[in-house]
Amino acid sequence: MSEAIAKPSMSPWTPLRNNRVFLFLWIATLVSNIGTWMHDVAAGWLVTSLTDSEFVVALMQTASSLPAFFLLLPSGALADILDRRLYLLSANFGMAFVAIMLGILTLSGNVQVWSLLLLTLMMGIGTAMVMPAWQSIIPEVVSRKDLPGGIALNTMGMNIARVLGAFIAGIILAVTGPGAVFVTNAVTFSFIIVVLIRWKRKPPETALPPERLSAAVRTGLRYTKHSPALQSTIFRSIGFYFFASVMWALFPLIARELLQADEFKYAVLFGAISIGAIINAMFIPRLRARFNNDQLITGASLVFASGMIITALTQIYVVALFTLALCGSAWITVMTCAQTAAHNALPNWVRSRGIGVFLTFFMGSLAIGPAVWGGLAQLTSIPTAIYTASICLAIAAFFTQRWPVTGNETMDHTPSKHWTLPEPALKIHPGQGPVMVCIKYMVDPDAREEFLHAMEQLGKARRRDGAWEWGIMENISEPFSFQEFFLVDSWLDHLRQHERISKQDAMIQSKILDFLIKDSAPVITHYIKSK
Repeated sequence: MSEAIAKPSMSPWTPLRNNRVFLFLWIATLVSNIGTWMHDVAAGWLVTSLTDSEFVVALMQTASSLPAFFLLLPSGALADILDRRLYLLSANFGMAFVAIMLGILTLSGNVQVWSLLLLTLMMGIGTAMVMPAWQSIIPEVVSRKDLPGGIALNTMGMNIARVLGAFIAGIILAVTGPGAVFVTNAVTFSFIIVVLIRWKRKPPETALPPERLSAAVRTGLRYTKHSPALQSTIFRSIGFYFFASVMWALFPLIARELLQADEFKYAVLFGAISIGAIINAMFIPRLRARFNNDQLITGASLVFASGMIITALTQIYVVALFTLALCGSAWITVMTCAQTAAHNALPNWVRSRGIGVFLTFFMGSLAIGPAVWGGLAQLTSIPTAIYTASICLAIAAFFTQRWPVTGNETMDHTPSKHWTLPEPALKIHPGQGPVMVCIKYMVDPDAREEFLHAMEQLGKARRRDGAWEWGIMENISEPFSFQEFFLVDSWLDHLRQHERISKQDAMIQSKILDFLIKDSAPVITHYIKSK
């Protein structure tokens, strides 16, 4: 059985047992995430003591998430063209410095709302720089069949960190205050820095130089534009996260005003969300064996909407512990299904950029949504904002089913290497271009429509691999003679196409050959702009 369709293990711990690199990275990230959630708990509590504006409180989530909307694609491009390990090291050093600065300001009594928002924004920038690279190294250190388990473990680790971080932060907040929490967060970055330093990563083999940043960004956008599988994943994610962001946007207010919680009860509520997520993560492999990704996303959306509505209706602390745990369970289900679908839609050469685009919409939903729900809560009430978001979420769960993500796991993005490298008679500089490739096909008259349909699929593949123009034309003087053409920026970009063509796309090309006249073969011609 091929790796692309191998049956995943039912044990959630398989990726940790199978790969020591993933084990150490997972543990180090767990420690770092504990510090991050300690920071979030302390910052959320601190801002409610610095201002009584619901809108400003909700802006904390916006400040944390908004940088991702603008930076995830460029940071994903950097992670694709640079060494991902060194890139992650640099970003984590920067985030540790910001955490120390926030701790010093708070301990000295000089922190203000604007400085808290500014430093939270800087932490958001660091998170945006890290996310695509970290997401992209998971498929490097786990096998394809273990990928859903690896993503679930990664998300489980975040929720374990949320539980421990919330409890530890609650204790430190009650004893010393938020300043000590921020300093502790800075220390936790040292764990992942040490593991990254010791990791001996083997970069992908290529004989070609890396792309320029601007070109890499354009290629990432072009790939997304012509990848229906990745687009569907993005649409389904927006349909959940924009409305579900109401929980994180109003969480400090839900705890403090609706449930009358003190610091410790606030931390326990925070932990309840994560406990629900952790418990559910243990069962995700079995759930995925019984239901497909689309069924799981729809079901989890309805569970989340119900949990939030009951929380706002009852306003009882004990009930909220249970309903928020359900919301946490639903959140990790959607996150695991969506991230797995996104990874399965992407080959390694563009993985960070594609994940960057996916996460741009994910974090954009978490940035814009809280501003909407915080503003609605200030204009009306906290329960009204929760009811509105939850009802819209339930509607979106069914509406977004028109963009299915089930089936991405069968796609094989392994480089096929079946193209023969052209040997030009001219002396060509790698940066010379543009390049036009023309391919002539003699098509069986009975297979004309099937041929054109397959060519449309091939055209999307050409564009995903780097072509900025593609077309198929029929010879008016020679019936059933077709000319395919596509253009790329340079000879070097065309050579990259030879490296990028996947087995998935090779299957399309093989199908096209079946539609040609017997004993005929495509005739390929390359043209390049003269110097």
